[in-house]
Amino acid sequence: MRSINALYLCLSAVALVQANAVLAYQKVRRQDGPVPPDTIADCTYFYDSQPGDTCANIADNWGISLLQFTRYNPSVKSDCSGLVFGVAYCVEENYGNGPVPPPPATTTSSTSATSKTTTAATSPAPTGPTPVQSGITSQCQQYYKVQDGDTCADIVNNYSWNPSVGNNCETLFVGYYVCVGIPGTPTAPPTTTSAGATPGPSPTQSGLVTTCSTFYKVVDGDYCEKIVSSYGTFSLADFYTWNPSLGTNCGSLFVGYYVCVGVPGTPTTRSSISMTSTSATPTGPSPTQSGIIVSCTNYYQAVSGDTCEVISSKFGTFTVAQFQSWNPVGPDCGQLFLGYYYCVAIPGTPTTRTTTSTTKATSPTSSGPSPTQTGIISSCTKYYKTISGDTCQVISDRFGTFSVSQFISWNSAVQSDCSQLYLDYYYCIAIPGTPTTRTSSSTTSRAPTPTPKGPQPQQPGIVANCNKYYLVNSGDSCYTIQQTQMVTSTNFLSWNMGIKADCSNLFVGYYVCTGVL
Repeated sequence: MRSINALYLCLSAVALVQANAVLAYQKVRRQDGPVPPDTIADCTYFYDSQPGDTCANIADNWGISLLQFTRYNPSVKSDCSGLVFGVAYCVEENYGNGPVPPPPATTTSSTSATSKTTTAATSPAPTGPTPVQSGITSQCQQYYKVQDGDTCADIVNNYSWNPSVGNNCETLFVGYYVCVGIPGTPTAPPTTTSAGATPGPSPTQSGLVTTCSTFYKVVDGDYCEKIVSSYGTFSLADFYTWNPSLGTNCGSLFVGYYVCVGVPGTPTTRSSISMTSTSATPTGPSPTQSGIIVSCTNYYQAVSGDTCEVISSKFGTFTVAQFQSWNPVGPDCGQLFLGYYYCVAIPGTPTTRTTTSTTKATSPTSSGPSPTQTGIISSCTKYYKTISGDTCQVISDRFGTFSVSQFISWNSAVQSDCSQLYLDYYYCIAIPGTPTTRTSSSTTSRAPTPTPKGPQPQQPGIVANCNKYYLVNSGDSCYTIQQTQMVTSTNFLSWNMGIKADCSNLFVGYYVCTGVL
């Protein structure tokens, strides 16, 4: 008997060590950034948010629903307005096994020759299905089984009936039953609706205007501007007013959910202005994306290297904002597709480049190159013709004899943010006193010099020691490349010096650097 007791104690000790090891492992938070205090307690994997992230793409990348992500991380809020870059957010609960169920209410007793103790039991649970969330009111007459992705708002439950879910629904467990009816609860939804309201389909985005009379189900690839353009009967401001959960940047548009696209009084057909087509060929060239403005009079086929800014600069007769309003390319130009035709003019669009200044000489002598923008410094001694992919920074890095601020001061028409730099135009790159060879500071800077090695064509500004390349495809962004090629944002931008911090000049069909020696 003594040996059996010893063996039992030994096995118990091993089990305790193993349990402690598991607990220690589970306590390890796999993240670098700070964790919001309201994050679920049983989170087992974290992700540090990056610039450009949205709640929707984080949830999609980690294979969870948006509702799950917002439940794991209440601080981001239902409209994702609380998302902060650099913060660690939960993307896995209980190692993917769902919430840790609460321990069942038990009544324990122990007897001995001298004492007897009893733990008080919880209120008697009603007769019903199992398992149930603990603490359900004993008056419950109707139950609902929680499904994956449910929130308390979805179930529209009364918290007093299900106290264990907490005030912010952080302990709602999938597969458990909750109470959705007690004596006196209506057996059908109320029939009273706001004047003009029409019962709609489900699921819907939260907060829809109660007078909504027309609904649309969001599909993959949709964005707010595209939906507005496809109907042509309301403005983007109207759309945001009817669907407040979308915010003002369309950051929470959910695939598979219904949104409001009409209220009483909304036109049922496009206005006469938008229906009037002045194009010489009503159908236009193909292929085109759906949603191009119907009054388009001139089209352009996108080529490798094009961005919204490049196309705007190439024509010089419209702004980037106008181009985006005529074409369903998205607010960040992320839906610009190689080989597709896009609208570059509507009635009233200038047929020649617009100019903003005529008071400054465009070149030092009549023999200067052309075309040039107005406002070039009159003492210019050397010119450079821009090519696809150029920015003020890229040009400064390429020559190494002047700074970006000097380049802008010599070519004032490009504006302080270099937004008016035009493709195939000549710009001043030297005045009397400008060095003719690279300065020592430029030769030791991180700016690369063009190198012929590697696949072609390459995004301008790739570092000389690059040994791994990636061909940019339609739909790529700096973020998606960084994720798929497993490089950090800092390294990616330092290896591809010609790419802007906002990634607005990433060229489709060009190679970028994703690794160095």
